[in-house]
Amino acid sequence: MNILNRLLCAGLCLVCALPAHAALRVVATTQDLAALAQAVGGDDIRVQYLVPGTRDPHFVSARPSMIRKVYRADLLLAVGAGLEVGWLPALLESARNGAVQPGAPGYLDLSTTVGLLDVPRGPVTRAMGDVHAQGNPHYWLDPRRGLRMARAIAERLTQLDPAQAAGFAQRLAAFEAQMAEALPRWRTALTVLRDQPVISYHTSFRYLADAFGFRIAAQVEPKPGIAPSPAYLARLVQRIRREHIGLLIMEPYYERRSAQYLQAQTGIRVLILPQSVGALPGIETYFDLFERIVAELEKAEREIGQQAASR
Repeated sequence: MNILNRLLCAGLCLVCALPAHAALRVVATTQDLAALAQAVGGDDIRVQYLVPGTRDPHFVSARPSMIRKVYRADLLLAVGAGLEVGWLPALLESARNGAVQPGAPGYLDLSTTVGLLDVPRGPVTRAMGDVHAQGNPHYWLDPRRGLRMARAIAERLTQLDPAQAAGFAQRLAAFEAQMAEALPRWRTALTVLRDQPVISYHTSFRYLADAFGFRIAAQVEPKPGIAPSPAYLARLVQRIRREHIGLLIMEPYYERRSAQYLQAQTGIRVLILPQSVGALPGIETYFDLFERIVAELEKAEREIGQQAASR
């Protein structure tokens, strides 16, 4: 074996002996946060989530598999604003991972990065329903806030793993460019909805309405998390008729009886909208979520318009 071959072999042995860079282990409370983390983290991180998009993140029971994920995490991403208050504190206590406790660099409450709507004035009591004292926690349904979330995640990933800063910055720039192309297109598609009143089931779509310029006139729930009574539904029927409200939007996991009753009484169009990444098949990324939402809203408004014109 000549000298050159010996040097090449020695170099290969040295490379093989070097330890591989360990990817950051990121755990997100929801599938939406995991999708955003994956978009900016790429192959430099390993992402898992605790609550899939098919489930209501307000009501979750901590399981051993969730505790194991948090125990091994380098970074925990939380929606915050009280969304996970019923289960995340107990999960963090059971996991005993000091790196991802609130206040540690490995804990990121994304509600602190976006600016919240519907912040209550005065004291909050249970009589008000499931009202969050810090504000409405469903902010990921505004793509403008999604951009802020992605930036905050990239910044924290860079803080925890400076060696991969260039990759995080590059993927964040790609995400920003994709948003710069998509947001005007989505707004144009939903121009017909601008300033129009819409009924929602829960307060989830408040940020979606804010982003695209339509108005949530009322909720099927009289108070957040409180099931509607027959008397309340009767008043809602009168309001729908009086204000000529043509569209009711709701998440896939809520009961359908109330919406079906309102539809039977008023003819209002009931539209099941995905509220999260993973809520319906085919929605695997943050952009998939809004592509589906915009397409469904555009289709519903077109059909409502055609029905009105045929009368």
